[in-house]
Amino acid sequence: MATGTTNNKSRQKTARIPLDVLEEVELVKEEGESDAQFIVTSMRGEIKRRQRQKKQETPKG
Repeated sequence: MATGTTNNKSRQKTARIPLDVLEEVELVKEEGESDAQFIVTSMRGEIKRRQRQKKQETPKG
């Protein structure tokens, strides 16, 4: 049973999101997609993008 903001698989975070960004999110979310699903998908995509970017910036030996 989860207690507080952490369990075995996830941790709950709180963030303030500008209203204009929230409005845009609602326009692009897939039908039936929750806010949490959208946020997790977006975060995973951004992590991959930044990892690729960092890999390209690293000079090769």
